[in-house]
Amino acid sequence: MHKDNIIDRLTNACKSYKGTLMLINMDNFQLFNDIYGRELGDKFLEKCASIIDSVTHNDVIKGRLGGDEFILFCKGLYNKDEIASMLRRINKGINQAAQNLLGEDSNVSVGVSIGAVTVPDHGTDYKDLFQKADVALEYVKQTGDHGCAFYDKEDAGAEEIEAITRGLEEKQEGRGALWLGYGNFSIVYRFLKRYIQTYNGTACKVLVTIDVDESVTDKEEYDRIIKNYGMIINQVLRRSDLMMQSRSNQFFLLLPELHEEYLNKIYTRIANRWSKTGMADLTKIHYKASPIIQKEESEQ
Repeated sequence: MHKDNIIDRLTNACKSYKGTLMLINMDNFQLFNDIYGRELGDKFLEKCASIIDSVTHNDVIKGRLGGDEFILFCKGLYNKDEIASMLRRINKGINQAAQNLLGEDSNVSVGVSIGAVTVPDHGTDYKDLFQKADVALEYVKQTGDHGCAFYDKEDAGAEEIEAITRGLEEKQEGRGALWLGYGNFSIVYRFLKRYIQTYNGTACKVLVTIDVDESVTDKEEYDRIIKNYGMIINQVLRRSDLMMQSRSNQFFLLLPELHEEYLNKIYTRIANRWSKTGMADLTKIHYKASPIIQKEESEQ
């Protein structure tokens, strides 16, 4: 990505050329970091930047904004189908990069989303166009990841209503934590961090790793052990807690309004139930926990 005088180049381009200004944002990158660690996250981000660079033409003005966001100005490009095709190629490359880095044993839904605005249809001032592209990007983030939206003032009201009502399909009855897939989990995760930032709340995130004994060679038996452990976690946690299976032998937990000092009580309750299943001798359990705090969000 070219970094030299990128703002000046974009400012001049918006005044001088027809085209499309695009904000490209990594989907769920903070969650990726929390699960797999910042070192692996940095490697993955560099690979993603390389993929975006390779998919776009050389005459495209490209820049990087912070860690996980990029900006592009594509001269003469208006065709939404072409931009959608570019998005598909980027996401295909990123998905392959994630598999190469993590192995196929991963449930991570990685990719990017794009917010776009056409120039000069919606103005020629870079700062104003940037804000409009950001509005389009926020719409994508609210309604689902790995998508593309174009700024359209006339549709703003309808899009706002759609953004509010979408994503409310996940329902679960009964006791225990809400067990979500990666896509729905990531939406709640982002909301929770915003909530903590706004209302000074508290929460803990916990990564649970289950090491199954080497004597278990049958895949169905291995999967059964992991699933049973996950069910016990689900039963012990509160209805306000969330969990997802992040890898074949890992669960990632979000525990709102819970301080770290209470975690050992939860671990003990899980261990007591697990000991009664007859499978405890076949596993070693590892917990890695940390708080979600205001400072963490403000540093993003």
